[in-house]
Amino acid sequence: MSAIFGFVHLDGQSASKEQLQAIASALNHWGPDGVNIGCHGSAALGHALLAITPESPYETMPFHDSDSDLFLTAAARLDNRDELLDFFQIPTADHPTFPDGRLVFLSYRKWGENSPKHLFGDWSFAAWHDRDRRLFLARDQLGNTGLYYYYRHPVFAFASHPDGIFALPGNPRRINEKHIASYLTFTSLGEKEDTCWIDIRMLLCGLAVTVTPEGIKKHLHWEIKEQAPVWQARDEDYVEGFLHHYRAAVKTRLRSRYLIGSTLSAGLDSGSVTALAAQALKTDGRTLTAFTSVPRFPADHLAPGALADEWPLARAVSREYDNIDHQPIDAAGVSPIQGIKRAVAIMRAPQHAAANEFWIMALHDAAREQGIGVMLTGQLGNGGVSWSGGLNRILWLFAEGKWDEGVKAMAQWKNRTGPSWIRTIAGKVAKPLLWPHMQRFQGLMNGLAPPWGHHGAIHPDFAARMDLQQAAEKRDENKAFIQAIKPFEERRLTLLRNGAMVGPIWHTTGTAFGMEVRDPTSDIRLLDFCLTIPADQDTYHGGQRMLIRRATKNILPPKVQWNTVRGKQAADVALRMLEYPAEMDAALARFQGHPDVSRYLDLKVMKGVWQDLQRQVARLTAERSGRILLRGIMCGCFIEAATM
Repeated sequence: MSAIFGFVHLDGQSASKEQLQAIASALNHWGPDGVNIGCHGSAALGHALLAITPESPYETMPFHDSDSDLFLTAAARLDNRDELLDFFQIPTADHPTFPDGRLVFLSYRKWGENSPKHLFGDWSFAAWHDRDRRLFLARDQLGNTGLYYYYRHPVFAFASHPDGIFALPGNPRRINEKHIASYLTFTSLGEKEDTCWIDIRMLLCGLAVTVTPEGIKKHLHWEIKEQAPVWQARDEDYVEGFLHHYRAAVKTRLRSRYLIGSTLSAGLDSGSVTALAAQALKTDGRTLTAFTSVPRFPADHLAPGALADEWPLARAVSREYDNIDHQPIDAAGVSPIQGIKRAVAIMRAPQHAAANEFWIMALHDAAREQGIGVMLTGQLGNGGVSWSGGLNRILWLFAEGKWDEGVKAMAQWKNRTGPSWIRTIAGKVAKPLLWPHMQRFQGLMNGLAPPWGHHGAIHPDFAARMDLQQAAEKRDENKAFIQAIKPFEERRLTLLRNGAMVGPIWHTTGTAFGMEVRDPTSDIRLLDFCLTIPADQDTYHGGQRMLIRRATKNILPPKVQWNTVRGKQAADVALRMLEYPAEMDAALARFQGHPDVSRYLDLKVMKGVWQDLQRQVARLTAERSGRILLRGIMCGCFIEAATM
């Protein structure tokens, strides 16, 4: 995905091309197909081109329109490209060379600050009005993009990656301690837009900002709203409509000058994305390369109740389609710490999936070596195409007075899963009703033990300085609340939390490997359709994720279609850690001698976890090594890099 960057002087001072060039140099690797900059009045805008779609080589950004005095830069891959080309009456002969960024410009010139409502896909843009000294900055709804900004009057700066903002003079890198404490303890201390850097904010999905000399105004241009069900005559009509939108979401993400790849696990989301992509590519005589992470060591005992090896089910999917080249990724040459270091170097921030970074890096290395330009995922499927129906759907049917529906849903679930009526009522009504009280009781039983003790290796002095005790108690209250919320609110939070986290990650990671990571399950028009489907279609006949299960008949093999056991990626990571004891010992020793790392991390706890793992590889030690040790290592590597 291409990148954008720039800054504006809100006091009317002319923009400096030399300063803009410094930003361009910092983001040079984002633009293997060209980095362009331009200044107009008080604004300096830039664009780093990664030309993946057939028309993207013709992109010319930033763009100045003398008639409207509009100065704009955009990075975009639009799902509704064809509709916009028709709307703006672009001659058919010009379609192959008409870039998506120019369509963003036409949309903004037509609809102004309402233009985001007319754009679908992965995009971000900045539009400057010099006469008014007004900047409009927006990013997509749930796409794989990242956009960051910095504001200290009279300068407002933005970039697709914080590196661009740090290239501005007088903007030192300063670690946001609240973010570090939040990362180590799964406890939210700051605002949603906060990053690991002081003064650097992230523009969240569905948001836009208008910047003037008077200040910044933020507003939502898109949000997930509960919608009235659209009733169909037959159950099959929902499945057919769903498949129509799902196929369209996949097909529009196959526009590429290069080869197409996919990440294929044993799950419904990545499996259906891969299968539908293979079908669509087959009609054009094209192939798909699917990559599956596989363990190097037997690890079933470390992940009871989960799939430690997802290869067999993933392989079953690939065998259905003769145009899929299915490749296992065992990441034999990448240690867990090497993966973490590379992820920190790419993102400049500690990442949630510390235990997975070794195979993520190895997978993308393999894809880059084979010329993959687009990597398909199904990351946002849980809240959209494969929605379970919600943890507490039956309870809420009773709470809303829908007794007939509640009894029917409970009977269907009982008949499908087999427990007695007593166990059914206890599990579907009593447990979710009492869960908040159980959480509070558990908190009291924990006594004076730190509520974050099982999650991360934070130094006690740092935890006290951040007043984590109060924040952790609030976190536990929120967890209890989440267990009791309405199914729609649970769904909305699932989508927004995943979207806010993965969009910037995949934008940056994909670019680092010269590709775009695209997710059909984040398609807004597909999601809108899913939200109009009655809830009983997701829990059809007492099941879960039933819409996608029924829709993938004859698309996925039955053993994948009806699988209910979740995969455990990197199940053998603890055993991989033991392959590199010197590397782990060196990292811990290095952290001990680092003045900043040692005051943030509880190295005594981390060393204890490492020693326990070396003595015995069991489920508990494996879980603690991934959750405490590797997340601590990732945080330590970030602090080292940030303070160099």
